[in-house]
Amino acid sequence: MANLRNIKVLLLFAITLSVISCTNPSRQSTDGLVVVTDMLGREVNVPKNINKVVCLRAGALRLLVYLDAVKYTTGIEELETRTNRPYILAHPELTKLPVIGPSMGGDAELIAASRPDVIFITYTTVGDANALQNKTGIPVVALECPDFGVKRDTLFASLKLMAKVLHKESRADSLILFINQSIGELNKRSSVIPANKKPSVYVGGIAYSGAHGIVSTQPFYPPFVFANANNIASTIDKKLVSHVKGTYIDKEQLMVWNPDIIFIDLSGLKLVREDLAKNTALYNSLSAVKYDKMFGVLPYNNYAINYEVVLANAWYVAKVLYPAQFTDINIEQKADEILTMFLGKGIYKELTENTGGYRTLTKDSL
Repeated sequence: MANLRNIKVLLLFAITLSVISCTNPSRQSTDGLVVVTDMLGREVNVPKNINKVVCLRAGALRLLVYLDAVKYTTGIEELETRTNRPYILAHPELTKLPVIGPSMGGDAELIAASRPDVIFITYTTVGDANALQNKTGIPVVALECPDFGVKRDTLFASLKLMAKVLHKESRADSLILFINQSIGELNKRSSVIPANKKPSVYVGGIAYSGAHGIVSTQPFYPPFVFANANNIASTIDKKLVSHVKGTYIDKEQLMVWNPDIIFIDLSGLKLVREDLAKNTALYNSLSAVKYDKMFGVLPYNNYAINYEVVLANAWYVAKVLYPAQFTDINIEQKADEILTMFLGKGIYKELTENTGGYRTLTKDSL
């Protein structure tokens, strides 16, 4: 009798579990989902199988392209349809996709209408990410697009997070390995140069939400970091440095520094030209101008950082600073190698149509 009662109890328990599993919505909702922790520390339930995604705010779509996952994109922000950013030049088919709203966040209704399985977003907060998720009913995964020179591990963590959601782990690992090997090779070749043999360098014309003149700089300019360059602006107080809002110096400070070599972000070349034309004292005081030691580098700040351009710039900077260590490097070929790895296509020619590409900027060509 006792055994019969035990059997009845077990049977009743099994039936109860079966009913609960069929009627409990929260249990059903976790079927086919996987939990990921995003870059804000939020735990997000995302579908195990992803077919469609949207990418919001600066840099998110770029990371998707890096992972060779363009096919998943179901819509893009309006600004992405009219740009010459490298990832768009490499994949113009993206501009034919439906618009999901304006830049820096899109429109919740348009996003929901495109029916993505997941939303990737950068430059957000826990509150904003949760609000968008609640409004659309679609999982929202927050990413980061940090400075390349000093927060590379954070970039890699973002790539790995997106790769986990999209089952692109192998691609992320390959790209990260390529980046580390490239930076390692730059360090190996440039670190043999004694500190007292390195020229002082400065980069001006850095773009921050638009073009700027010669006083716009980057104290931790990644190409200088990777090439072990003597960046004369690296002494600027870190509290005054922002890779989003920008870092600016006085013209008088540049005159005092008088760097041996000046690199100009070509997005700001016109404004740099105007700066020098308006300031005779500055123009005449800079030895880099007098002795044609100014060089153009590709713009890299456009809706956050184009990391592939930063890496290509690093090879050009290193070749300019230490020519004997880089005689085997054809910079255009190296740039296309890097662009191909990141974007799937070597687009150096298309990318430089408007800027003219890597070159010496003489007094006459300014």
